[in-house]
Amino acid sequence: MVTILGWHGAVQTAVEVVSQLVDNSVKHGMPDTVPKRQLTLTVAINESGSLLIDVADMEPAFPGFEAAVRGEKGRGLWQVAHLGAQVTCFLPQEGTGKTVRAVLTESEVPQVTDRGDRC
Repeated sequence: MVTILGWHGAVQTAVEVVSQLVDNSVKHGMPDTVPKRQLTLTVAINESGSLLIDVADMEPAFPGFEAAVRGEKGRGLWQVAHLGAQVTCFLPQEGTGKTVRAVLTESEVPQVTDRGDRC
């Protein structure tokens, strides 16, 4: 999909980011208490040429998100950040669940920041 979109960054890095985000969502974002278990993967290129990778699931909570990105709680999101992605989490305006977003630029400069987006 990344190649079809025409993104000129490191495709293998994008594949690893997708793998980590989907793995995290399957492990932590599919609560047994929600009757509909669903995961959505969306990949797009924004106006600045960055690759947006969104993984949405039905679990709205993500306690310790910032700690997870820093590697203090698991290693999945930490790996995503150290692959050069800017990682955020947000709640949808409508519906339930959350979205974890990784943004990769064509130049792979690691960016671990807290932009204030919260789950």
